[in-house]
Amino acid sequence: MYSRTLSRSITLYELLGRMQSAQSEDKVAFGELIEIMEKRGFGPMLAVPAFIAATPVGAIPGIPTVTGVTIFLIALQILLAKKHPWLPSAIRDIEFDRDSLNTGIGTIKPFVMHLDRFLIPRWFFMRQYVFRALIAVTCAFCGAMMVPLELIPFLGLIPAFAVLIMAVGMAADDGLVALLGLSLAAVGFYMAGAQIVEALP
Repeated sequence: MYSRTLSRSITLYELLGRMQSAQSEDKVAFGELIEIMEKRGFGPMLAVPAFIAATPVGAIPGIPTVTGVTIFLIALQILLAKKHPWLPSAIRDIEFDRDSLNTGIGTIKPFVMHLDRFLIPRWFFMRQYVFRALIAVTCAFCGAMMVPLELIPFLGLIPAFAVLIMAVGMAADDGLVALLGLSLAAVGFYMAGAQIVEALP
């Protein structure tokens, strides 16, 4: 299904650079960011909403829900082997402050350059359909979890970071990083389950 290669699909630095924009408009539409990543594959597309949810922008009420639903829909379409993602216009038309997004990306870019050194193509068995399906299902659950977890401060960051790590692993063809994301998601599922059990009468 995938040929073995020593070159990464995309580096994390390049991914963030594509999310930055030099356009003059004050706002950037969510759909615009997704379209930029569409040609790079589903990994980068999953990274966009996960990254937004994991930044200060994700603290805006409603954003964790929007990004969670987006992650769920994109992950579902990975399972269905869709070539082009579909998102409802209500989500695609949501706008973010362009300067805030660019500033946040610019702040972490220097650290990302060092992180990229550790992202290498490895553990190619993670490219097989069964593992990609497992990642897609996990991302879908993480996205769904982000909706109710918006009501619990900071807990929703765990599934967002898990999706981001898995997406980076997919984008960089790094199976080890993708597996780390799966492990973090498992921790998030456990913590969310514990919160639900405590909330029960």
